[in-house]
Amino acid sequence: MYKKSGSILLKNIIIIFLFSHNVVIAADVWDKWGSHKQEYQENEGIEDYVWKEGSSQLPEYPQDSDLSAIMGPAAYRNYKYLIDIKTLVVGTDDVVRYSIVIRSSSGSDNVMFEGLRCSTHQVINYAYGYTDMNNNKKFREKNNTNWKPLRSDGVMGYSSILAMDYFC
Repeated sequence: MYKKSGSILLKNIIIIFLFSHNVVIAADVWDKWGSHKQEYQENEGIEDYVWKEGSSQLPEYPQDSDLSAIMGPAAYRNYKYLIDIKTLVVGTDDVVRYSIVIRSSSGSDNVMFEGLRCSTHQVINYAYGYTDMNNNKKFREKNNTNWKPLRSDGVMGYSSILAMDYFC
């Protein structure tokens, strides 16, 4: 019987120890929050900051004389990736905007006007190039544009290369 009451006593001591230890941990966490509470109060309203994308005008269609070659995805060496240096700009919203031409070995072009956000590793396609009925090359604004994660695969894998090696 003495052993049972001893084991009960030991269990109670362990429970009291664990409870008091948890109280100390909770107090420590509260103290750490208290040290950051002052910092939070000094930056009051910081949660109201919301990034807003700036406006941009569609640029002129790229001319060959304004194109500069960049490195493209290794698996797509039969394509040339060319940036229109006249359209390359960093906006006040920290979006890098540029026109890119992806030229196949047969000479056909895919032309896009895009934006890249280094801080979020995202890209957006604002417009694509086309040839109108009068054989004029222009940009056509896309209706549904959304920010998407940078790609590192496929023919469009240039976006992560632009971020890592050129823009960010």
